[in-house]
This record gives sequence, C-alpha cells and structure tokens, in this order.
Amino acid sequence: MKISALLLVLLGACCIPAAAQQLPLEDFTRHGDFLDMKLSPDGTHIAARVRNEGKVGFLVLETDTMQVVGGVTSKAGEEIHSVEWINDERLVYQNAEEHVKYDHPVATGELFAINYDNTQHTVLFGYGAGQAFKASRLNKREDSVASAEIISYLPGDDRRILIAEYPWERRGNYYYATRERPPNIVLLDVYKGHKKTLETIPYRVAVPLASDTGEVNFVRYQDESAHFRAAFRTDRESDWQDLSEELGSGYVPLALSNDGKRVFLQANAGVAQLTTMVEFNLETRSLTTLFEGMQADIEEFLWDPQLDRPVVGVSYPARHQYHYAPGDSDTARWHRMLAASFDGQKVILESHSKDRKRILLHVSSDTNPGEYYLFDTQSKRASFLWANRSWLDPRSLAPTTPFAFTANDGVQVHGYVTLPKDRKDGEPLPFVTMIHGGPHNVRDYANFNSEVQLLTNRGYAVVRVNFRGSDGYGDAFRRLGYRQWGGAMIDDILQGTTEAVDRFSLNPDRGCVYGASYGGYAAMMSAVRAPDMFQCVIGYIGVYNLHYAFSESDTTDSFGGLAYLKRALGTDDAQLSAYSPVNHAAKISAKVMIIHGEQDTRVPVINAEKMAEQLTLAGNKPDYLSFGRSGHGVFDEAGRKTLYQALLDFLAAHID
Repeated sequence: MKISALLLVLLGACCIPAAAQQLPLEDFTRHGDFLDMKLSPDGTHIAARVRNEGKVGFLVLETDTMQVVGGVTSKAGEEIHSVEWINDERLVYQNAEEHVKYDHPVATGELFAINYDNTQHTVLFGYGAGQAFKASRLNKREDSVASAEIISYLPGDDRRILIAEYPWERRGNYYYATRERPPNIVLLDVYKGHKKTLETIPYRVAVPLASDTGEVNFVRYQDESAHFRAAFRTDRESDWQDLSEELGSGYVPLALSNDGKRVFLQANAGVAQLTTMVEFNLETRSLTTLFEGMQADIEEFLWDPQLDRPVVGVSYPARHQYHYAPGDSDTARWHRMLAASFDGQKVILESHSKDRKRILLHVSSDTNPGEYYLFDTQSKRASFLWANRSWLDPRSLAPTTPFAFTANDGVQVHGYVTLPKDRKDGEPLPFVTMIHGGPHNVRDYANFNSEVQLLTNRGYAVVRVNFRGSDGYGDAFRRLGYRQWGGAMIDDILQGTTEAVDRFSLNPDRGCVYGASYGGYAAMMSAVRAPDMFQCVIGYIGVYNLHYAFSESDTTDSFGGLAYLKRALGTDDAQLSAYSPVNHAAKISAKVMIIHGEQDTRVPVINAEKMAEQLTLAGNKPDYLSFGRSGHGVFDEAGRKTLYQALLDFLAAHID
C-alpha cells in the first residue's frame, strides 16, 4: 500500500512475508472478524461489530485510547446485525438469527438499546418487548409482531426515534416478515420503549423517507409487477400522489434533506439508462443532476452534512470511479485528498462526529478485505484502527485485472481476471470461470473476494464476466438479459472466457466452470453449450430445470415474485425447456460436481437430484455433495471448509 505525505499513522502493522505461499484453507473459509465501526456524535466513542469465537457482538471503545468500555455479546445462533448511535450515550442495535435455509443470518426486526457503559440495557421493540417486562405493573410496553427500521434519528430529541413498523403476515401457524402489509409510522422512546403510532402508509413493500423533524411525505414502494414506484404529498393532511405525475416515470426517492424540502432521487440517464442521482427542490419544482459523465451506474453516495446533500458518487465501470457533485464541499475535498493518498484503493467516509473534526473511513481493494482509519480533519492525520480478516496480509493476495470485449452482437461486456501471485512468465495456467448469481441485481467487482483468492492461492487463474443482465451497467444492459438466461447471457460467458484465455495466456485444455445459484445454472448450461471448452463443471445450489422456478421455488410466494420470473424468464414452455440443463445432460462431456443444501427453498434440492439422475443415465455420474442442514448456501464455517476442500479436490483431479 502506497501512502502519500498525508501522514497516515499505521498502528500495529503486520509483518507477514510478502512472498506467495499456500495459505491454510481456513484463512479463506472463515468469516470476517472486524466487521464495521460507527463514531458517536460527540466523537468520543466508537461502536464496533466484532466476530470472536464464532459469535458477532459489538464493543464500545474510547476513541482516544481504544480501550473497551462496554459492549454486547450475542447468543448462540444469533449475531448483532447492526448498531447505531442515537445520541452521545445511547445505542440501538438489532439481532439476526441463523437459518438453515440461507447462507447468512436474517435480521429479526427487534430493537434493543443500551448505554455505551452497559447501563440501561433493554428490549425496545419486537415480539419480546412486552414479555421481557410483564412482571412490572407499570409496564406500558407491548409485544409487536412486526419488524422495525429506523427512518429518522430526530436530531434534537435525545429520547425518541421514528421507525417504520412492518407488521408480520400470518400464514397458517407461522408469522412471516414479508413487508407486504402497509407499514406504520411510530415514535419510539429509546429509554422506555413506549411507542406512539402516528399513521399508516397506504403502500405495500414500502420504504418511507422522513425528515429530521419526523415528517414523512415521500415513500418508495414495490407494485405487483415487482417495479419500484414512488409517491409524495405536501403534508400529513394531504393526499398521496404518484411521483410520476409530477416528474415522469423512472424516478425513485432515496433520501431527503434534513428539512424535507429537497428529495434526492435515483434516475436513469442517456441511451444506456445509467443510474445517476438528481435533486428535486419541492419549493421551486426544479430538477438538478448531481453526477454526470459516468460509464456505469452510481451505486453508492457520500453525504455532506453541511450542504445537506450527496456530494460524492461511486460507480464501477471496471474498478471504482468517483464522481463529485458541483459546489464547494469539505466532504468532497477531504475525500479527494484521502482517495489520492490511498493509491487506488476504495475510500468511503462512513461516519463523523457532529463537529466534523473526526471521520471514520473505510479503505478496501481487491487485495484488502477492509481497514478502518480515524481521520482528524484539522491535523490531516489518519490513524489505522483495525483490519477485517486480520489474519490475511494484503501482500500475499492476488490483484485483479479488469478487461472488456465486444460481444458478437456489438454489446460491450466487462469482466475480471485474477492470476496467481507466483505465476511464472509465460506459464499457461489452469483456470476457473466463476459465474455470479442473481443474475439481474448482482454483478462482480474488483473487490476482495474470498473464493477468488482461495482459487488463485491454489494456482488457478479466475475469470469472471459481467454478462448482459448483470447489474451496474445501466438499465438497458440489465434488460438485455431478460429471457436470455440460457441464450445471450451464456454467449457472453463463453466469449468472455475465450477472450480471457487468449489475452492472459491461460491453458485452454485445463479449464473448469463454476458458479452458485444462477451461477450454478449458468455453469451447467455453459458445459451444455460448449462441451469442449471446459474439462469440469461445478454447480452449487443451481436451478437446472427452469420450470421449477415457477412450480417449486419460494420466489412465487413473495410479493411481485411471479411477475419478476415472468419478466426475467418468460413463460414460453419450449424456451424454458430448451434453456434447462436437465434436458441436455447427454451433451455434457465435462466431469461434473453438484453441491446443494437439502433445506433450500429458493432453489429446492429436486433441481440437483434430477440433474444428477439425468447425468448418471447419460453415463456421466457426477460427484454429489449434499448438506443436510443448509439451504441456499452454506453458512457455518465447518460446512464451508468441507465444501471448499471438496471443490479443491475436484479441481485438482481434473485440471491440475
């Protein structure tokens, strides 16, 4: 890492040798340890989520000394999902529970509160809020069979916050947090847990936006066609209006100014329909574009509290790229200085003290899983605090190189190649084409990726392609993937692989294709479409019969889920059959490995079972790895170690 004369003070730098070496498998299958940090409003304390011995809790640290003064540990099967400062002493946090159906813990929707010194610890909201205090004759708390999201911290009111309360839906004997019922707007006391319902927003799957004074006059929501829409009103007594009547279609509100007089919206621009941000002034009825000149979507933005608007946008045409809104901004100026100092790494200003003398910044890259620094805006010094995946030295990891190509039909497609760090000049390397899931709201990045680093550490080059339909390159590019799951999307993957093999001198006779979810499907379909390109194929939690997406998956149970499938896959039975790998098992000559969780409800295990059955009938019996207590992905670290060791063994047997 190159650091400029900004005088970055690195505390506790590691000293692992930089030479390439085979690292333990656990270094890549373990979850991160130092996760995220938030600075208190007065800047004197930091709340930090930490994983220790398999549990995620949070610590409260004195900013000046980094001494621990408080914190909360999680129970078995749970983790602290998020933690927020409400005022200088009070924090509100949420829990998440591990579920066998998912490859990540799921937030419970409950809210808990505690002071930084561990006093006044209480349940504020959720299905256990009343139960926890039922012995008190003075209890005014009530159980809420609902989930909560904070929508305003109500600056100036140290006792209350504004939340959106999403009632759960009862189906048979169970409640589900679907967010399909209209949310309530609720004032919540962060010390006593008393709540006051103000109103109900008349939209389903809705995200209300609130000003600092608690006014809720904008909302974005999802309609039954799985499209995002927006509504607004002038005040609580007015009727809601469709925002498209005022601005036209395609505008989605993301944030409000503190006084609620300006709304910042996502909008699509140009022929490619790239996502940018615009400001709509409610008093003048004027629109101002904040970010221009992008080659890819604005995916993140940084807020200037003094100007009270977004001032830095981040897009990812290849690597990250910054875009600065017009106007004089201290936040933008500091960001420019820090971005230049960290030499090509991604820099995000994550939280700041109220007086803006202290800023917590997060720095990351393809070889840096993430570091936190404390930046003093007066001395211009940034002090290192800690690094995620602290056991990994960035110098031992492999950098990623972007590439792009023009598809056979003229569409520009981007991708990434990561080569082993110890590659000898001219050595033709075995490779793995790794396909992302989704596919339509997901993409690959030149960020740290533990799977990529594991494979390169074992000597394999990794090829990734952001095929049409992927996120990040405009709505027009995303729509090109609709109803092309087994067609043009696979064409892009195959052409991208050929381009990478040629440009990076990879060994065309030692290649494997691998992916999870849609990636598992696409890996199998790639082996169908190009039987001579890959020596092996690994499908992880893949859908192999597209009809099952309609008949077996829980996607259709969600609001708008069926409409999404019709838009993305179509309803032509002949095409769905033609695009289903299970119907083409005899065309697959590559060796096959299938990995699946038996509790998967998104892509039920019948997909893997039928694919394995057809491959066996075709004389190509696959290696089959089943996880009885996992669903759509394996989360527990022991299971992850088993999975990736088996994957490495399979690769070694077929392309080493």
